[in-house]
Amino acid sequence: MAKKLLSDPTIKSAKSEDKDKRLNDGGGLYLLIKTNGAKWWRFDYSFAGKRKTLSLGVYPKTTLTDARRKAIETKSKVANGIDPSDTRKEKKANDKLATENENRLKSGLTIIDNFEHVAREWGRSMG
Repeated sequence: MAKKLLSDPTIKSAKSEDKDKRLNDGGGLYLLIKTNGAKWWRFDYSFAGKRKTLSLGVYPKTTLTDARRKAIETKSKVANGIDPSDTRKEKKANDKLATENENRLKSGLTIIDNFEHVAREWGRSMG
């Protein structure tokens, strides 16, 4: 990152206002202070010619050091042709599918995306 503008005392003393406010740390990383006082780390990046924003956590649970580390990791992924937003969405979908399959197994149903489930769905669509 180019220039580190933020410090912990600056972040701690920042107050909410009538509209959302940004405290920039440089290199696309900033702290978004919501009107309700919540402080969200955000990282702006470009991928395939599009501007995107990724949430990196909530302050103080995610510290300034953590947010900077996550921003560096995100930049590295983008440089290697990986869209962190898509990666996050895929993980979320996979986690949801795993939870759903676990619940289906407990209920005595077949899991989704196995051969039996696909064959039954295909049979329903043909009949």
